[in-house]
Amino acid sequence: MEQLPLLREPNLDGGQSDNVVRRDGVLLIPEGLDTIPYTHGLHRFPGKFIPNVVRYIFRTTLASAGQGALLDPFCGSGTTLVEAALAGRRFVGKDLDPLAVMMSKAKTTPLETAQVAELEAFWAKHDFSRTDPSQVPDIPDLGHWFSDRAVAELSTIKARCLDLPPLLSGFCLVVFSSVIRRVSKADDQTQKTYVSHTLPKNPPLPSRLFPVFMQRALKAMMTYSMTVPKPVHGVVRCGDSRLDDPSLEYDDILTSPPYIDSIDYVYNQLLEYYWLMHELGFDSYQSVRAFRREPMGARKYRASELTHLETTKYLDGFKDQFNTVCTAIGRTSPEEERVLRSFFLDFAVHLAGVAAQQRPGRFYICIVGNSYIRGVTVPTVEIVTQLFKTLGYRLDDTFRYEIRRHYMKFPRRSNSGKIKTDHVLIFRRLA
Repeated sequence: MEQLPLLREPNLDGGQSDNVVRRDGVLLIPEGLDTIPYTHGLHRFPGKFIPNVVRYIFRTTLASAGQGALLDPFCGSGTTLVEAALAGRRFVGKDLDPLAVMMSKAKTTPLETAQVAELEAFWAKHDFSRTDPSQVPDIPDLGHWFSDRAVAELSTIKARCLDLPPLLSGFCLVVFSSVIRRVSKADDQTQKTYVSHTLPKNPPLPSRLFPVFMQRALKAMMTYSMTVPKPVHGVVRCGDSRLDDPSLEYDDILTSPPYIDSIDYVYNQLLEYYWLMHELGFDSYQSVRAFRREPMGARKYRASELTHLETTKYLDGFKDQFNTVCTAIGRTSPEEERVLRSFFLDFAVHLAGVAAQQRPGRFYICIVGNSYIRGVTVPTVEIVTQLFKTLGYRLDDTFRYEIRRHYMKFPRRSNSGKIKTDHVLIFRRLA
């Protein structure tokens, strides 16, 4: 008989007494710290940072920033947005990834007690044996990823999600998404979505796992809903933060941009995308795969476009070191050199747009890590700092913390791009 995966219960006190302290430029994160209070554990997501770091920033740097709106232009699954809501701040989240946006909306939108009770009753009566062929994704080799029974049960869960009103449907689709990888034949412990032949998996059936995940999600949502100051003033949009958006109104920014050539977000959650293809705005599995190379940190510009970064003032005083690093990587992998140059061009374009809109005196707090690609350390922190200074920001403070919970459980090669330390860079917009 298959065994259900162990599930951690969320800390119902919200993790407020987390004892995170800073010493000698390092944020010390104690062992055993609860990192999934409230709705933070609703869905796993690659590359997300722990909410305790965000909470520390709110009670220190941003404590004197007033109640202005906070923007996270690379919001991912909504860690910063949930903490902003809990702190009573207005927030704006934006991300290019429609699955991430779906998660962020579900995690930040409180449900009333009556709505939670409605969902409990709704799913208690669900018949998992009723297949809905219209909800089975049209992809090749579906049987490679799922057993026939898993496909049938997933199809009926999704169909029932879509029967609900929009708010409740969105929440349930996120819970539905959270079980897809676990009930598939794909390995649970890697970033890549693939079926291991050396370590074959015996997954639980959706009919066994989904009720467990739904109860856990509803319990977490009740904790969040009873704690968050109401009304929640926030919005989450699907969009590209490399493009100017004058309609966005914000004061401070707190974000962690994508890492460079390190996480393939779509491939990591490929099965979730397949099952939610149409709800996420894709018309075919080919369009899902094409989207993999759109996000910052994965896009590759042509050489003629990349000269824009080198011929502008963005890297004044840092151009030689930047080119040395890029060229060293290019000797082994020209494609990864293009990704590296493209990332910093993208970030410079994004930051130029923000600098033109953000008022003097407001914060841009950027959480980044130095990458390690093809045996070469990419000084991301130094390059990003130079970009900020060039575009009219002052570095007020910085500290770092160790990344403990990587989305991998086995050793990786030295050219993998794995990042071990995140740096919190606190910039202030100059007049």
